Amino acid sequence: MSLGLAVVPAYAQAGGVQAKVPFNFAVSGKTFAAGQYTMIAGLHQVKIQDAHGITIAMVLANEVSGRSAGANGRIIFHCYRERCFLAEVWSPVQENGKQLFASRAEAGLVKEESGEYFAVLGEKPQK
Repeated sequence: MSLGLAVVPAYAQAGGVQAKVPFNFAVSGKTFAAGQYTMIAGLHQVKIQDAHGITIAMVLANEVSGRSAGANGRIIFHCYRERCFLAEVWSPVQENGKQLFASRAEAGLVKEESGEYFAVLGEKPQK
């Protein structure tokens, strides 16, 4: 997989990262439109909230190490052609990240083609 970095405004809050995701993405078989989201990393899960703070998905996740969240967090997506899947959430207030389980759709695409990683990097909130 190759690595693409998309630096867009994202803000850390209470164990999560708020970000404007610039493309549609899938989580647990559901597709969400590009827009403002908050990804909150819990103990064994990731909670996804829309721009209004409404929880729209909650998925199981494993703890993963080996990357840095950076000072403001990051969200990693796996993308294949025009389909992107939420893969990891790295909160700036937690030592390790959370890695989501690959869906059947993503697992099928992995077998057929190589993909790219895209990272939405966090920014400090403006005062």
